Amino acid sequence: TSANTATGLSGGTVRSLEWPHTEENYLLKEMGFRIARKHSAKLRRITQALAFALPILLLTATFALPWPFAAVSSGLAAIVQFTGMLVERWLFFAEAKHTVTLYYGR
Repeated sequence: TSANTATGLSGGTVRSLEWPHTEENYLLKEMGFRIARKHSAKLRRITQALAFALPILLLTATFALPWPFAAVSSGLAAIVQFTGMLVERWLFFAEAKHTVTLYYGR
């Protein structure tokens, strides 16, 4: 996507003559979020560990443990998996490219 496709104009390069703001505003703060690649890769590994690997290990251990420990292990697996999904959702929105940022030349 580019400023041309965001505005629906064609026939040349669309650019702003004057920027609408000199400081960060709500749209840039909420939708123009940028995340570094090294942090993105690290968060992906955290997501894979919390959402998939650790719950599988905890649920596998559930079969070998007696009743009260199996219930705790199962509950912990659900909490860890939920935390991994929260990290994944945050990462999804942090990496999204919103068309509103094209207006500001980003």
